[in-house]
Amino acid sequence: MVTIAVYQPDYFDALTAYRLNEEQSQFSRIPAQVLTDAEIMSNTRRFHYCIVFDEQPVGFFSLDFSNDRLIYTSNIDAVLLRSFSVNPAFQGKGIAKTALLQLPAFVKQHFPATTEIVFGVNARNTSAYQLYLKTGYSDSGSIYEGIKGPQYVMFKKLEEI
Repeated sequence: MVTIAVYQPDYFDALTAYRLNEEQSQFSRIPAQVLTDAEIMSNTRRFHYCIVFDEQPVGFFSLDFSNDRLIYTSNIDAVLLRSFSVNPAFQGKGIAKTALLQLPAFVKQHFPATTEIVFGVNARNTSAYQLYLKTGYSDSGSIYEGIKGPQYVMFKKLEEI
């Protein structure tokens, strides 16, 4: 069973132990990079979550309400999805897909005023792009020039759920 849980320090060891392969690591920050970054962790507008599979923490992401979200949308009621990843040992089991399908209801439950989830996906990260499309997220047609190349701006309107 896949669930989304608020990050707890008990999850630290499991989450910081995994690394993404070379291809994936160029597109997403891993939990070790986020959870040990004092600036990120002190940002009171950024919230951290764990993807739990069979009671084990196997994935991670952040929801960011800082002004960074306005890079991707003019909607001040949007949240920016960041650092989404699943431990490679658990990939291919539908965990990321299930978490992404659960995410809109989770956001609406915990942040009722939020009307949209936004994020960028690197244009070279075709497998992630296809996964986002399959799980109900849409390509806005806009491109953001990120540090590691162009990113498709993706979104999910929460009124749709």
